[in-house]
Amino acid sequence: MTEKKAVFDFKGWIREHHNTPYEIRLENDDLIKLVTEYGEASIQFTVIEEYTIVEFSIVSNKDHSVKFYLHFELNDENHAKQLYDEMVETLIGLKEEKTLRVLLSCSAGLTTSMFADNLNSVAGMLGLDYHFDAVSYMSIYEEAEKYDVILIAPQIGYMLKRLKESITEKPVLQIPTSVFASYDALAALKFIQSELEIFRQEKSNEQAHECTHCAEYENRILSIVILISREQTRIYYRLNDKCEIIDSNLVIKPTMNIYDLYDIIDTILLKHSYIDMIGIATPGIVKDEKQLKEPTDGRTIDIKADFEDKYGIDVFVYNNANAAVVGFSLEHPEYDNIIFHSQPFGFGVGGQGIISNGKVIRGKNGIAGEIRYFIRRMQLSDDVHKLAWTQHGAVELVTKSLLPTISLIGPEAVVISSPMTPDMDEVKNVLSSFIDKEFLPEFYYIKEASSYMLSGITKLCVDFIEEE
Repeated sequence: MTEKKAVFDFKGWIREHHNTPYEIRLENDDLIKLVTEYGEASIQFTVIEEYTIVEFSIVSNKDHSVKFYLHFELNDENHAKQLYDEMVETLIGLKEEKTLRVLLSCSAGLTTSMFADNLNSVAGMLGLDYHFDAVSYMSIYEEAEKYDVILIAPQIGYMLKRLKESITEKPVLQIPTSVFASYDALAALKFIQSELEIFRQEKSNEQAHECTHCAEYENRILSIVILISREQTRIYYRLNDKCEIIDSNLVIKPTMNIYDLYDIIDTILLKHSYIDMIGIATPGIVKDEKQLKEPTDGRTIDIKADFEDKYGIDVFVYNNANAAVVGFSLEHPEYDNIIFHSQPFGFGVGGQGIISNGKVIRGKNGIAGEIRYFIRRMQLSDDVHKLAWTQHGAVELVTKSLLPTISLIGPEAVVISSPMTPDMDEVKNVLSSFIDKEFLPEFYYIKEASSYMLSGITKLCVDFIEEE
């Protein structure tokens, strides 16, 4: 570990560094809260021997979701202040998001437009910070990410199941027929409030699928997975000791930089004293297990050399789709040829991890599985970015992306992580118009790929150690 700097009085600086948009509350000696009408930030201090770990988290009052979470060792004054300012910026930014935005949709959007006007009027009279808009069902996916709740009219109720499968992070509801037929705005508002509470409770109780299959090994490995979406960066990590998870967490930020990874490693080393190896699964092309493209400015970093020089620990860097396919193979050792296809919500171009004859196919300089180099040149019905916002378009993108790889690799299994295409029979039926059914693989749909990526990067680290 690097030499420690003298710890400054961060608590005192926070108390003096008051910003009028929020109220500072000293809950106890180790917890400070920044409170606004639209969200709350918590600053937790934990002392381990002579060192201090600081945790920042922000919870939105609107939907009780975590908007920001990170932790770091308090050993650099400028870094601590920078992270604090970033947290405060996120907290204050919630002011623009405090209104509960509800999207109504029907066949053409006309009847729901009138109902939306009625709802806006009644919500205003009741002092509720709600706003309602309406669109045709043809635009519902493209508009959905701007809203907190999706309400569909009874006449398009057949879409409810598919919408819920595709849009999992917010409530998707069908307006009760009696409420919609009578344009009963008060009943609709009560329905929304009740369903919101149910949704929040279900989310809080929801347990993500944990893929933790692994081979026996005698090392302590820190596995890190980076996932970047339109809204935020999520950095998952696990500390694995002899195939047992002894620490895990999730960092949530609007953007990321290399110091976020430093903070994770510093904190783990402080809590657990040593790591034998670090594995990092990241988006994009990874060349020679060492390069990571910095999301903030696009720089390519030799992360292996950087981290090994800083920490004196072996580092292994891999593409996250490749890590995911390895993680899936641990759960399904019966397959020697597997394709993992990721098509993130709203993205026209996905990516693939490929195993052929039991080995990951990376290609020259890590190019294997980079769909972007051919998908736009295929015979598509529309531009890839437009296709990404419709059900049929997303199926077309997924199937056209898989078609060349299936034809070349001949996999026994295809794993799809694509919120817009949860129906594997639909994908299989489209592909069967190109490839005889006897040659088609088994299809698997997964909602959350991070656990497969974590298990996969751990296994790759184990293989690397054994080869060395």
